[in-house]
Amino acid sequence: MNNRNKILIVVITLIIVLGVIAGGTYAWWSWTSADAQQTVVNFTVTQDFTCSADAGGTISSENVTLAPTDCDDSAHAIKRTVKVTPTITGNNPVYLDLWLNVNSIDSGLSNSENFKYALTTNANSCSTGVVNSGTFTGASTGTHKVLLENSQFSSTTTNTYYLWIWLDAAETSPTTMNQNFNLTVGGVCSSTQNDPIATIPSQITNGAVMDNVSSTYVTNSNGVQFNAISSNTNGKGVYIRSGTENNPNPVYYYRGAVTNNNVLFANFCWKIVRTTDTGGVKLIYNGAPSSGKCTITTGQETELDAFSVFNSSSNSLAYVGYMYGTVYPYTLKNMKSISEVYKYGKTFTYSNGTYTLSSTGIKSFADWASNYNQLSNNHYTCFTTGTTCSSIYYLFYTTASTAYYITLTGGKSVEDALAEMLTNSSNSTNSTIKTAIDNWYSSNMTSYTDKLEDTTWCNDRSIYQLNGWNPNGGDTTKSLYFGGYGRANSTYIPSLSCNKNDAFTKDDVAIGNGKLTYPVGLITSDEVMLGGGKGTSNNTYYLYSYEEYWSGSPYYFLSYSFEFYVHSSGALDSYNVYNAIGVRPMVSLKPGTVFTSGDGSANTPYVVN
Repeated sequence: MNNRNKILIVVITLIIVLGVIAGGTYAWWSWTSADAQQTVVNFTVTQDFTCSADAGGTISSENVTLAPTDCDDSAHAIKRTVKVTPTITGNNPVYLDLWLNVNSIDSGLSNSENFKYALTTNANSCSTGVVNSGTFTGASTGTHKVLLENSQFSSTTTNTYYLWIWLDAAETSPTTMNQNFNLTVGGVCSSTQNDPIATIPSQITNGAVMDNVSSTYVTNSNGVQFNAISSNTNGKGVYIRSGTENNPNPVYYYRGAVTNNNVLFANFCWKIVRTTDTGGVKLIYNGAPSSGKCTITTGQETELDAFSVFNSSSNSLAYVGYMYGTVYPYTLKNMKSISEVYKYGKTFTYSNGTYTLSSTGIKSFADWASNYNQLSNNHYTCFTTGTTCSSIYYLFYTTASTAYYITLTGGKSVEDALAEMLTNSSNSTNSTIKTAIDNWYSSNMTSYTDKLEDTTWCNDRSIYQLNGWNPNGGDTTKSLYFGGYGRANSTYIPSLSCNKNDAFTKDDVAIGNGKLTYPVGLITSDEVMLGGGKGTSNNTYYLYSYEEYWSGSPYYFLSYSFEFYVHSSGALDSYNVYNAIGVRPMVSLKPGTVFTSGDGSANTPYVVN
């Protein structure tokens, strides 16, 4: 999920469940709450402000007979007091959003115009002092009903509101009988105005289930298992990513052998991958339509380019980058014929243009083949029998015959080199694949940019295992592995977060690096895992195309840079970045985008308004 903290640098967006409204039958509904939901809960804690909301303390488990009536009928309508209290220590105001999450609602109620809500400042009426009101018509799982939006508070005064929920007296249809619903109140508090809460297209949210419980196509009681591919017992359909369910916009994603996620947009076919935390919809390219249909699902026609390298060079860690900055290419040295006793040190000092190996812990030996794997704390060398040099060499990988190293100058250490290539890259140079995607976008998509959101496209260069790149005990016989490798091969927990330097955006520097030319990117290995991919063949999930195509996630570096890609078998695998395979770009529709027609099938894809 994108790290969308448009709030303030120090503000944490926290979604709070204030109260639960649980439904039973037409004649006997009740409003109940778990103990953990009965207390005042803080939205945000910073040095400058806090916000808390109280949905009325303990919410009684006493049954409330909900029937067609007026909203102020205390016996048959729901009324709760909602108190909001900001605590401001600085001079700036805070902004608060409150909303109703529709966790579930049966069709009889969602088809009615008489199941209503209102937030007011009047304790005696749902029609006086109205802040927000509406009906649940057309509501489905994931829908949000706004109560407060960007409401400004400049003092610590407690603000009292009244939440009303009722079935209006005008209701006469029996279809509202024996219906269930489940609502929660969510909120976010920040020091800047928040983005409007956007409703995700109902075609996506309908029928979605949580991914951490068993369901129709998930037999494991703990939900989807990401250490295995998708199947009829491990995920098929639309799922809500656990941990995001109470967010302003929960993340929905497609998994497995789905056939209803086809979209016709900008004269191209796409497949829906997931929604974003802002309510946008991420799409992956799937070729050109044929007579308005998106029936092509395999082959090179699903790619805009079948033969593109990720980067034209591979001999540096920097080349895992979608964009990159400083490059430290490696050099290899044949050690079989070396007879001198070279010195290898753990640390160094630098002065007046000269590196000096620190005297403590220096190793020296002539027999390289017997000692090459003993350099865990001695990676620096001058490749001489002495201890001083104008350029120093860092050994990150060794074999019985060869040393692989980078050259450092100007007093820089391996930590400096890693930061310049990965964690603090200037992102000043386009990768080969970014150039190819930008050229395609420039020729085909610029007139549709206003329909796309400036979301993040993650190129996660975080480190899972440094190994030989760790000067303090690093094993020079093993590869450096990136964060995506750990999630795909060890923890099996896909992540939708991204370090800001790796979160590629076009203009939005609050959530990303603002380095893109156009709002377009590549799928991540984590999104492939969510979709149903793993390191084994899978020819049934929707991301299988019988072709090989790139993701935007780094995998590992040994002597060359490797990136994740989707194998022709559907497996999630790795490839040297200078191999030429397919390109399937992704875009993200803006929050609130409407599908005006279609059912998502290949023959009648959703059409974007």
